[in-house]
Amino acid sequence: MNKIILLLCSIALAGWAEPGKITLDQALDLARQNSPELRAARLQTQAAEKAVTAAGRWENPYLRFEAEGIGGDLDGFNDGEYTVELMQTFERGGKRKYARNVAQESIGIAFQGEAEKELALLADVRLAFIEVMAQQEIGRVREEQEELGRAFVKVAQSRHEAGGASEMELVQAELQLEEIILSQTCCFGDLEAARTRLSSLIGLTEKEMGELDGDYYTLDAVEVSAIAESHPSLKRMDARIAATRAQAQQAKAKDASDITLGAGYKHEAAGDISTFVLGAKMPLNFVRAGRAEQDATLLRADALGAEREEVRRRLQQDLSVIAALYKGAKMEAEMTRDKLIPKAVQAYELSQTGYAAGRYSWIELIASQQHLAEIRVREIEALMDAHLARAEIYRFMKEGI
Repeated sequence: MNKIILLLCSIALAGWAEPGKITLDQALDLARQNSPELRAARLQTQAAEKAVTAAGRWENPYLRFEAEGIGGDLDGFNDGEYTVELMQTFERGGKRKYARNVAQESIGIAFQGEAEKELALLADVRLAFIEVMAQQEIGRVREEQEELGRAFVKVAQSRHEAGGASEMELVQAELQLEEIILSQTCCFGDLEAARTRLSSLIGLTEKEMGELDGDYYTLDAVEVSAIAESHPSLKRMDARIAATRAQAQQAKAKDASDITLGAGYKHEAAGDISTFVLGAKMPLNFVRAGRAEQDATLLRADALGAEREEVRRRLQQDLSVIAALYKGAKMEAEMTRDKLIPKAVQAYELSQTGYAAGRYSWIELIASQQHLAEIRVREIEALMDAHLARAEIYRFMKEGI
């Protein structure tokens, strides 16, 4: 049982082929390649680009045919008339240009939406990667703790058999070993859950993913400034505003009357006369609804401008909060590493020496060892909090800080 737990917590499951280790950069590249959501966003951008070529094109011409008096009039005379005419509508007021502008601005909306999704995806991958790394490190601490626990049991058994230790000491050593094994089992459950989340994000099975490789114990200093105007969320709002203003121009152009010109051939059967005919038609726009639609659309553009400011404010607020959480977690991790762990190591070493000399009890020795392990786990958890906050910061920056 112990061997199985040990292998599980070190990600070397029995029956697996030895997979290679995977780094954070590799995980990010795999997520970019394999994400269905990101692939869908790319297709939306491509669709928007294709829509530009279809926007603002000329309307198709149409053929008009008209016949009168077919088969003769009621008086018996053949006075039929036949007209065949080709007609083309010419849009006025810049309608075609504004239609192209709307389609062009829609590309920016789709492209920046894709960039937003990529930022969120990569941040999620970083979060999952850190969770797996943290559970791996906790597993290593529990593994070392178990080795010491087994050594304690052997020593307690030897001393008990030799009459130098009480049965209570042996029971305490065995109890601690069982607690360590139980904590390893919980550790494996957390590790498996974290690995499942990560593997689903990068598009690999858990077995294909292998063990993670990275520098878990190094934290960088982070200096957060104002949200850049180039942030995809703000750029997408800019594109939406530009597209809405283009729609306002398009709405205004509706008041310009289009003209339809036609040319064709007319034949009068009564006189056997054939003539060339020209025609034109234009609607009379007494009611100009385009102007009212333009005003309403411009108001929507102004509303989007205010919404953009709210998005920027919220992004700045979230970034500042996460940066503060990162600094706090980083400070806790550093203080644990620099102050608590050295003291815990010293206490454990003193308890070993004192126990060998008969000054400390077996329970004090076990307690000091367990305390050291818990402080090491506390450091790992503080580091995890800092790394997770650092990963969240990447939601606000294209390439980080």
